[in-house]
Amino acid sequence: MTLAESIHPLEEALAPNTGESEGHSGPELSFGRPSGPGWYFVSELLDDEEKLNELLGLFGKHVKTERPFLQAALFMSWYTHLFATDVVYGLYTLKRVPDVSADNFAFRLDSSGEIVEYAFYSRRFAALPADSAATHADAVTVPDFESLIAWMFERMIERHMRPLFSHVRARTKLGMNVVWASVATCCAGAIMRLQRAGFFTVEEAMAAKTSLLDRGPKPLRERLSVYPLSSGDHQALFMRVEVCCQKYLHPDMGKCGYCALRPSEEQREMQQYYFDRHVAELERESCVSPEPASTT
Repeated sequence: MTLAESIHPLEEALAPNTGESEGHSGPELSFGRPSGPGWYFVSELLDDEEKLNELLGLFGKHVKTERPFLQAALFMSWYTHLFATDVVYGLYTLKRVPDVSADNFAFRLDSSGEIVEYAFYSRRFAALPADSAATHADAVTVPDFESLIAWMFERMIERHMRPLFSHVRARTKLGMNVVWASVATCCAGAIMRLQRAGFFTVEEAMAAKTSLLDRGPKPLRERLSVYPLSSGDHQALFMRVEVCCQKYLHPDMGKCGYCALRPSEEQREMQQYYFDRHVAELERESCVSPEPASTT
């Protein structure tokens, strides 16, 4: 995706998250129904057990586990991040939300089982009436911001996550609580990143997190808490998730830094330590002045 003067309104909304100007190194986003090896079409996964088994097995190769339950738990976390952050970024930056329903989404694994690309078949998006892009051929206009959030959750949860992971659960016995916590974490994490980028103040971000999750399906609520930490003149949000993602069950992985399996005091001390290091690094960088250009 290359930004240009004629950029599509949806690509404009997603650009801050996909990192067009900063060397984004995550899975690549494309548009149009893809073809070629390694692609999985979510609408086909909803009722194709053989394809689902193939997917989990290949992903399990990447994360080095043959346990279906753990494959599903780790996949769920990686997978949700593919699009949930795109949705939240679009919602708050330009108030444009991509259609991430199952029939509009695909993703690709390479031969090692790593997720390396994802695609929206169409550039369909929802927007508000005052948006200059509301008259675009791919736009669905909704009356207000609350309706925009409802449109987002309808496509992301009811038309995608709930049916897909109900199928995953039937195959692997993975609890739906893990899925709900992953969605809530991705939504809150995107808001926290927007706060650190200066889009929100800490107070605004905390209010946005509560408002967003309270407008979503009830199982999204009370899955996590967010709180500010301070280091010098800097302040940022951190989180604690109340449902374990199960990553700790993998012999090569430990507890997440925001996992509720850690005592609250230990967790905050650890987060404070890394935040202090981050701030110290920022301050060191700010003290390094570029050498003056030669005048000869």
